[in-house]
Amino acid sequence: MARWENERRTSEQVREIKRQAVLKEASRAFGRKGYHNTSLDDVARSLNISKGTLYNYVRDKQEILFECHKEALDIGDAAMEYASRAETGAEQLRLAIRFYLERIVENLGACAALLEVDALRPDDRDAAVERRRGFEQSISAMVERGIADGSLKSGLDPMLVVRTVMGAINWIPRWYDPDRHQSPTELSVEMSGMLLDGLTAA
Repeated sequence: MARWENERRTSEQVREIKRQAVLKEASRAFGRKGYHNTSLDDVARSLNISKGTLYNYVRDKQEILFECHKEALDIGDAAMEYASRAETGAEQLRLAIRFYLERIVENLGACAALLEVDALRPDDRDAAVERRRGFEQSISAMVERGIADGSLKSGLDPMLVVRTVMGAINWIPRWYDPDRHQSPTELSVEMSGMLLDGLTAA
């Protein structure tokens, strides 16, 4: 359970710490039970606070869902930055997917949120879809670069690669159990190999 006691900080800092605790606990609950099966009552109970207190930090479940989306998209941006150091398109793609996979598995709530884009408010949905489109275009560009430099097979459809990879990743919350399966690092290595070995040129 997240620590809830006040420390020697300003009231605004204390409020932000508590808000982050709410978001983190809600994200975990989304990962365990799914967005639609998780209530704010569940989140409040896990933090040992009242539902009324919870509303001091978040407006509703949709706000939490949008924050989870933003976290997943931030991970995507970090994956692109991390992979940019590689020389070939294939290696960029491998590094990006491995980085993204590992951190998404560490935060299943952020991953689970990606399947619930239609539950967002219209403005939030538009913002999330636009950012996700940019992430997918970056992956597609890596595929195109790999085809051009010969590190990936010729004739690949970049957007089909994107949809295949992201479909596999987005489904992880439906089956992944940290008590039964590999660690996030081990899973990221194994899955990235399965997804990419069939794409690389001989």
